[in-house]
Amino acid sequence: MLPSAESIRGGAFLIIIGERLNSSRRVIHEALQNRDAEFLCGQAVAQEKANATYIDLNAAAMMDKEIDTLCWAIPLLQRAVKVPLALDTPNPAAMEAALKTHQGRALLNSLSGDDAALGAFLPLIRQYRPRVIALCLDKEGPPENADIAVSRARKMVDILQSAGLQLEDIFVDPLVRPIGVDDTSGTVFLESVARIKSALPGIKTIAGVSNVSFGLPQRRLINRTLLVMAMAKGLDAAICDPLDGDVQASLAASEALLGQDPSLKKYLSYIREQAKKSGA
Repeated sequence: MLPSAESIRGGAFLIIIGERLNSSRRVIHEALQNRDAEFLCGQAVAQEKANATYIDLNAAAMMDKEIDTLCWAIPLLQRAVKVPLALDTPNPAAMEAALKTHQGRALLNSLSGDDAALGAFLPLIRQYRPRVIALCLDKEGPPENADIAVSRARKMVDILQSAGLQLEDIFVDPLVRPIGVDDTSGTVFLESVARIKSALPGIKTIAGVSNVSFGLPQRRLINRTLLVMAMAKGLDAAICDPLDGDVQASLAASEALLGQDPSLKKYLSYIREQAKKSGA
């Protein structure tokens, strides 16, 4: 049995789900199509070295080859890295194949609250017992305010606990919407994180922060700023690119300021590492 992500990670730092192995990226799609093991393992190892707690794997763009691709890629990646995988597919058959192939406890990314998704994925959750990212999403769409987000979070947590999961196995995603479409999206998300943490003690919150900047210039600036603000509200985990140097710098400083870095060991180590890289 492989160790859990939390035991590998240690400490109180932000849980990072490395997002780079997504088949919607052309370079990853080509690597999966060509069975380029060296490239894919290199991407996974680089994210692990950059402190990713999970490596996300999404092969949905492979279409009818998705299941075969997952059954090939999962053992390959698990031989290359020690951290577990986050398995990311809307296809129940592909998710079942992935969970069956994965050694140790995976992270199911992600479960919505509509009846069709619950009916398809809950039996898999009961059987394979992955940790789960639960979306505050149902047939009505994303939550328009924090009250709705909290209500949906409660519902999803109740459902998953009834399926046998513990609170520490559940990540709640309040969902980030683009501020270019609705300029209140950022404040709604931040309030939702804080309210969910207060209403559901012991639950983890998570976000795919890059959605907030869709359609805007300088997207990474918006993304990492939201990430820092969300950490101050209690965000526990983020789906992001751990190889983004600006994100790493923001995380090191934020964890120090939020009291999550005892004796500032991580921050000082980060600064020393940057100095070595620059030759200073």
